Amino acid sequence: ELKHAEDHMLLLGRKNAMEKVAAFLLEMDRRLAGAGMLALPMCRRDIGDYLGLTLETISRALSQLHAEGVLGFSGARQIVLRNRQHLRDMDA
Repeated sequence: ELKHAEDHMLLLGRKNAMEKVAAFLLEMDRRLAGAGMLALPMCRRDIGDYLGLTLETISRALSQLHAEGVLGFSGARQIVLRNRQHLRDMDA
């Protein structure tokens, strides 16, 4: 838990919006799925609160990742990760 808290503090302080969203998606992938389909446990507003971003910024970032083919949507909270490596590169 301490490692997770430390990582979250670094995420909030040192990354831009897109890097934060990429890190969040990778974290959720590790925690929830690993198979490519993520059932997000929170709405976009809550994700924004968690990452220190606005709802609009979260929506723009997810839309941009979708347009780039990095992820797909299969419902309001269902995300299909199509290119994890691209997310990893953004998070590095």
